[in-house]
Amino acid sequence: MSAPRPPPKAILQPLADFKPCSASRSWVSIPNPNKIPLIATATSDKSVRVYSLVNFTLHSVLEGGHSRSVRSVAWKPAIKREGGNTLSLATGSFDATMGIWRRREGEEEGDGEAGTWIRDREEEEEEDVFHDFQGDRIAGSELEVEIGADGLPKVMPAPHRQVTTADSDADEDWEFAIVLEGHDSEVKHVAYSPSGQWLASCSRDKSIWIWEEIGEEGDDEFETVAVLQEHTADVKCVCWRKDDGNGEVLASASYDDTIRLWREESDGEWNSFAVLEGHEGTVWWLDWEPDVSMEKFSDGVKEDKRVTARLLSSSADSTVRVWSLAPSPPPNRPSYFNPSIPSTMRPAPSTETWACTAILPKVHELPVYCVSWSKKTGRVVSAGSDGKIAIYEEVIKGRTRVGGEIEREWVVVSLLQGAHGPYEINHVTWCTRFDSGKRGAGEEMVVTTGDDGAVRAWAIDEAVEETNAE
Repeated sequence: MSAPRPPPKAILQPLADFKPCSASRSWVSIPNPNKIPLIATATSDKSVRVYSLVNFTLHSVLEGGHSRSVRSVAWKPAIKREGGNTLSLATGSFDATMGIWRRREGEEEGDGEAGTWIRDREEEEEEDVFHDFQGDRIAGSELEVEIGADGLPKVMPAPHRQVTTADSDADEDWEFAIVLEGHDSEVKHVAYSPSGQWLASCSRDKSIWIWEEIGEEGDDEFETVAVLQEHTADVKCVCWRKDDGNGEVLASASYDDTIRLWREESDGEWNSFAVLEGHEGTVWWLDWEPDVSMEKFSDGVKEDKRVTARLLSSSADSTVRVWSLAPSPPPNRPSYFNPSIPSTMRPAPSTETWACTAILPKVHELPVYCVSWSKKTGRVVSAGSDGKIAIYEEVIKGRTRVGGEIEREWVVVSLLQGAHGPYEINHVTWCTRFDSGKRGAGEEMVVTTGDDGAVRAWAIDEAVEETNAE
């Protein structure tokens, strides 16, 4: 008989529902990564709903670009340029296409981050418009660029693409710019690399496509740089790792129960250099370890020792696992560890071995559809088919022997059941709070997205241990 689970250290409290919600299933909700208080939700009603994180209300709806359910959405990491900024969203649909949506902004006073986007409190009840929508508006283009299976652009007359916002005067703020075509079946996930150079997509057709935007920012020209086809079944998720000196790495998860790691080699070809096996069901979601977690346990690690981010995965086998790079002998390339050669020029090993180094405490009884690793605290949150939300924390367990390595373990710090009533939770993510009730700068909340169409925000209250008064 297993020991009773200790009481939670944190309590998930309902904070707000984003309104109005979709009347049909909502798939994922992705916060803007550029400190802008917006979150985009992909829905089965063929649209993307963009909500304000300031007051949890609808900011705009992007519709008319897809003929079937929008399964995934990704914000492009912002690159500030002279003359203004461009917000860019990529969408992936069950109609087998991807879309690129843009919103161009003029230069505004302020720091260019969250401050310029938070609305005047006195105007909140009158209009749902952010301050820096004052830049030059870009009228809808008469032409759109479509990328064919050969990776080359095709020009065709643009059908009507409707974009609605809470302010009827701002209908042309968002522009449906490009259709990317190539997949033979439903697009399951899209993701930008941290640098913004690459856009990856994966599909039911078992393939992964990597796209690159060419030309100047906003020129609306993309080319296909790789089509990866080593998975033997649907590819459910793609997730990028930031450049650690050997280029950005892409992880992919599949219905074939495996995870693959990919990178661009010196000859420009993209290859799989590791296969992670161990799950006993479809691998649904992936997330790379953030810096805060790597630094938390870095005491005693030599500065010149390479530390590789771990990978988090969730599966239909109802487990959440952590994968780590296994130690291996140095490659037979003297230049690999030559400090006189810049790290970006050192060739990496052609293959790597990864091992499952932790299985988080089992709290789910059904498929775990999503996991998210907090960039602020290093905590992990999971959700899935059973409607539960679980938060885990990695702690120091101790040493197995004197002088031995310090062991760690994962513990459950919060567990909530029935978060969306009887409905499945399709996605969960950590998200910075921008609302007036936040208790400090950078405070996080959890956002869940469900089959009921609802997108819900949850506050985290740290439990206070009771002490007996003397």
